[in-house]
Amino acid sequence: MTSPDRVCVSTLVTVDPATAFDAFTADIDRWWKRTPRYRVAPGQEGILRFEPGLGGRLVESWGPGPDEAFEVGRVLAWEHGRRLVFEFRFRTFGAGELTEVEVRFEREGDGTRVSLEHRGWDRLRPDHPARGGLEGGAFVSLIGLYWADLLVAVRGHLEGDNESPR
Repeated sequence: MTSPDRVCVSTLVTVDPATAFDAFTADIDRWWKRTPRYRVAPGQEGILRFEPGLGGRLVESWGPGPDEAFEVGRVLAWEHGRRLVFEFRFRTFGAGELTEVEVRFEREGDGTRVSLEHRGWDRLRPDHPARGGLEGGAFVSLIGLYWADLLVAVRGHLEGDNESPR
């Protein structure tokens, strides 16, 4: 399902929902790609981590000081093994500009379907820098590919592809 303000992607993994949830949250720095398209650390290798639980944060840090970290967003729902919802912003977002990501972990056969919806793009103006000059279907496709790449990376992490994310 896609629309101008949301994109949905999913993948199947060969582990139970609790294990998939733990990999998505606790192991995020091990599978999240490290290129500038996916990370915000300015020319450095940052560490991406969730602070677990409702109200926790998704943060990328590249040093010990407060000016050496970027808060991607706050955790809005933390239902272990079932559902995760968090705010999401790129570095180009201004104060108060946020989108929202919901990840569901649902048993399917011997594995788990990991479904991700990124919504709230309608809250940002059409010429927002995060849109890269794209509109409509082209923009939705760009965001869909962004998340599809990351879900492939988490699936590879879960299924033993030990290659470092690129």
